[in-house]
Amino acid sequence: MMKQTEWGMLPDGKKVSLYTIKCNGTTLTASNYGCIITSLIVPDRHGNEGNIVLGYDSFEEYCKDDAYLGAAIGRYANRIGGAAFLLNGMGYHLTANEGKNTLHGGEGFHKRLWEVDTDEHSIIFRRISPDGEDGFPGNLTVSVEYAIQADGGLAITYEAETTRDTVLCLTNHSYFNLNGGGNIADHQLRIAAEHYTPVDKSNIPTGEILSVDGTEFDFRTLRPIGVYPFDHNFVLNKTQGIMVELYAPKSGRRIALTTDMPGMQLYTGCCLTPRKGRDGEQYGSGMSVCLETQHFPDSPNKPRFPSPLLRAGERFQSHTVFVFDVVEN
Repeated sequence: MMKQTEWGMLPDGKKVSLYTIKCNGTTLTASNYGCIITSLIVPDRHGNEGNIVLGYDSFEEYCKDDAYLGAAIGRYANRIGGAAFLLNGMGYHLTANEGKNTLHGGEGFHKRLWEVDTDEHSIIFRRISPDGEDGFPGNLTVSVEYAIQADGGLAITYEAETTRDTVLCLTNHSYFNLNGGGNIADHQLRIAAEHYTPVDKSNIPTGEILSVDGTEFDFRTLRPIGVYPFDHNFVLNKTQGIMVELYAPKSGRRIALTTDMPGMQLYTGCCLTPRKGRDGEQYGSGMSVCLETQHFPDSPNKPRFPSPLLRAGERFQSHTVFVFDVVEN
């Protein structure tokens, strides 16, 4: 089943819509405004359907949102230090929107209107980011596909091409709560990562790659997330099939995540200021967790990190898959 409904209108008169696909036990709703996933409904261990992502009730609230709830992030997810980088001997100065740094691309993709194609099990969003948008080089043709798989899982596919050499890092910024609400301190997490990238006081990586052994960053076995304020990149071990596992004992819901990206930003909403969310629920820190698969933060300025370079004429493609199931008592 696929359904399109009008949702709002931009100041220039362009209409904004919601697109809902329901199949194989999963219901996904997303908008052509920012490719925002507004709703993701899956059953719990008792078969009761519930929304597992944070969101708002109205389009107007998403327009004012400063936390990227459910949005596609680009051109560069996470942070670039000093809002600048050097490429092919040329310096590029970006939109600084977090102090002196660039966060999530500056003005970014999350407030843009995208073109849409749909079928019974997928939604594909497309746009052209013009040369110089937020300071990044090249006309970038980019697409983001949300597809529900045969097992009910959500597959996100990113594709892009550029007319000039550029840097690129795309992700989705959904805030997960597998109980559908309340605190997530009881959620259990496993990350297939032996290393993480420490950050300075402005959350820019120092350039080091350190072991998680003996630290609060050791999620190599399933354990409660707890209350530590995570906003850190983990170096994923791609030799393991399932790279991330998130489980909520209360509801029984579980996410098993796989990706071809080298890193994942674990963010527990520690900077999410109090606000009214969906159905009047009060949102804040410790109520959700983001699992942002991506290149490492500030990679354009860290030669030791995997390169986010996309050359002119080359095609970028990346896949992240969220498989949903339940654990019985």
